[in-house]
Amino acid sequence: MNEISRRKLLFGAAASAATGALARFRQSHAAGRPALPVPPELRADAKGVIALRAISGQQQFLPGIAPPTYGVNGPFLGPAIRVRRGERVTLQVANEINEDITMHWHGLKIPGELDGGPYNVINPGKSWEPTLNIAQPAATCWFHPHLYPTTAELVIKGLAGLFIIDDEESEALGLPSHWGIDDIPLILQDRRFNGDGSFFHRFNMIDITAGYVGDIMLVNGAVYPEARTARGWLRLRLLNGSNSRSYRLALSDGRSMYVVAGDGGLLSEPMALKELMLYGGERYEVLVDARNGAPFDLLTRPVDQLAMNLPPFDADLNLITLRPDGAESGGTLPEKLVDLPPLVTDLPPVSQNLVMEMRLDDQGMGQLKSAGLMKMNKAKKTDPKVVAAVTKLITEGPALPLDQRLSANAVNGAPFKIGDVPIAAPIDTELRWLISEGSDRMLHPVHIHGCQFRILALDGKAPPAFMAGWKDVAPIAKGGSAEIQVRFEHPASKEHPFMAHCHNLEHEDSGMMTAFTVS
Repeated sequence: MNEISRRKLLFGAAASAATGALARFRQSHAAGRPALPVPPELRADAKGVIALRAISGQQQFLPGIAPPTYGVNGPFLGPAIRVRRGERVTLQVANEINEDITMHWHGLKIPGELDGGPYNVINPGKSWEPTLNIAQPAATCWFHPHLYPTTAELVIKGLAGLFIIDDEESEALGLPSHWGIDDIPLILQDRRFNGDGSFFHRFNMIDITAGYVGDIMLVNGAVYPEARTARGWLRLRLLNGSNSRSYRLALSDGRSMYVVAGDGGLLSEPMALKELMLYGGERYEVLVDARNGAPFDLLTRPVDQLAMNLPPFDADLNLITLRPDGAESGGTLPEKLVDLPPLVTDLPPVSQNLVMEMRLDDQGMGQLKSAGLMKMNKAKKTDPKVVAAVTKLITEGPALPLDQRLSANAVNGAPFKIGDVPIAAPIDTELRWLISEGSDRMLHPVHIHGCQFRILALDGKAPPAFMAGWKDVAPIAKGGSAEIQVRFEHPASKEHPFMAHCHNLEHEDSGMMTAFTVS
């Protein structure tokens, strides 16, 4: 980590009363950095069962900071579930923690009753055993709770993991595929700690406006780890598992990242980028040329997202060091990947509008403006007094009463409510949907369940090439819109509908979600 990045990391931690622990962590670097935790792969047993246990635990993130955690088959986060296209698996989800959960298979094309949304509640001491037919191309998906209105807090505590689909077509390409050696999973999450070392979270005015604002970065649950990898082409599977934060990713020595896959699978050909925006819930697979064996860092640069430019995120922040000093790997970067079906040229007119709405953003924005955040942003220079004032709003602003929180945000004029299913979509029909935010200008990465869609236009223009493949998250901001081509292949009833929502989890948990049937 360079000196500027370490200084910014220390500055951010001070605001969360974790200064001492972070200083000790900084001093301990000479003695060795944490190794990147690599989630174990978990495949179905001989009976086709994948056993998952949601459990309580404890994990140390910084010296003296070891909060109570939740995890799946471990104390924090979960395994990497691996299935194959054409496989039939039963996911045996046991809830061994002391509160209700659900488990949503984010990115999978499955019926509504198996989706794991807010209607698939698993009570403490109970299990849920959906059987899934895997009928979609190779992709990096993920799983996390979807309980309303506590998804945000459950994810903060650690309930999340990767869900990877393999198939013969992707395996024939020769992409790096040695797990943890040249195929490296990277789950990016920000956190903030209370003075007693527990995770911070509070549904106050700033939270339901800007979302969760952490000041410590975790990669697979570790602070600034390093990974010793093979020498050669490396495949980085990137998941933005943060509640609200977006990332502008780059490599420390300026080398290119070659995007080979998005949310729902491989692109038609690799796309070379120097920077990659990664929004909430999104996944991208990128290849990096590490044949020269030189180490490099993955870093994130400041983003244009309200309240997300406080230290240490006001400058380049190194996230992980990769040291390709192992044996030569056999992975390659193909010139061509897969044939994506052409976009439908005769789509019908827009049949469904999804308008993201914020009802209290004037109050939240007003507080941030009074604290000087907008002025600091315009000056593009960090002001410690403003940082302290904004941090106080984040950490000390009073929690909203439940009824006020649950009506703070909405879709199409109505906050989410269990039992209300206002939208109906036809099955096996190519549709044109429009996602927008009206007068709202906040960032909303919008996720739609039960499908993988294609983005036709972002703000009226063709999407960038790396977003032209299969997607399940469409980011909109600054009054923008996303027009998509979508087809629902599986049914969803009123008893178990699909969801469409902002994947800023604090927005979702305060009403920015709606339900729909497919039949």
